[in-house]
Amino acid sequence: MELSDLIVFRTVVEAGGVSKAADLLNRVPSNITARIQKLESELDKQLFIREKNRLHISPAGEQLLGYAKKILLLADEAVDQLNQSQPKGKLRLGSMEALAASRLSDILMEYHKTFPEVDLEVQTNPTGLLIDQVLEGRQDLALVADPPKDPRLEITPVFEETLVLVSDSLHKAIGNPMDLGPKPTLLGFSARCAYRTRLTEWIAGADQVPKVVEINSYHALLNCVTAGMGVGLIPEKLLDFYPFKDGLKIHALPDHIQKTTTSMIWRKDSVKPSLKAFAEILSKASNCR
Repeated sequence: MELSDLIVFRTVVEAGGVSKAADLLNRVPSNITARIQKLESELDKQLFIREKNRLHISPAGEQLLGYAKKILLLADEAVDQLNQSQPKGKLRLGSMEALAASRLSDILMEYHKTFPEVDLEVQTNPTGLLIDQVLEGRQDLALVADPPKDPRLEITPVFEETLVLVSDSLHKAIGNPMDLGPKPTLLGFSARCAYRTRLTEWIAGADQVPKVVEINSYHALLNCVTAGMGVGLIPEKLLDFYPFKDGLKIHALPDHIQKTTTSMIWRKDSVKPSLKAFAEILSKASNCR
């Protein structure tokens, strides 16, 4: 069925005949009759009962009329949504756990207050997984660490972060991988976490083979570090929100390890008003301006 056929059908019913429908649709009566016959042929149902020069809607026509009204209403709604320029609908946002815990609260609050008609969904994952989700269309926008260039992606830096190595308060100073001892234990997220990858590569450069314990939240990671279970690499900003940081020792690392950039990424072919609005608010809060 074509939408135009359903419009003709609905108009004939509402106008009470072919001639009046033709006038309303600015067509000749023969065209209206042909479209109705085409629809009846496609459905293999008689939509009107014909008596002399009058038409009465049939039981099958009554059934179709209800669906036709719903279908045409949805079609109009779809066109309206696609043409509207105000942020509405669903926006799927992916973020690294550390960023969500340290920088996003005020931004999310402002966005929700400014655009209440947007249904914002936030999910945290490691950088590698977030990039995959954006490329596959499962996230509209993501906040990731040092993403590689990709012709499909728009990449905009938003936050410069300083990463620090944290240990329990009794650990000796750490200036190079050898200070971690012969069998270091690292606490971090999955292997697709950009920060964990950076730390393991730094240690591997000194021929160290660390044990890695995967943790699923930074709060849990910091608690485990405080308890002396290992060391972890985190954004320094995160310590502003950790109430037990007196139980930690903070170790500065070389610039190529400690300097990282968080960027927002989205597919160039999948921009929508709600995404642009979020990007604008995030850009205002950025320290990369």
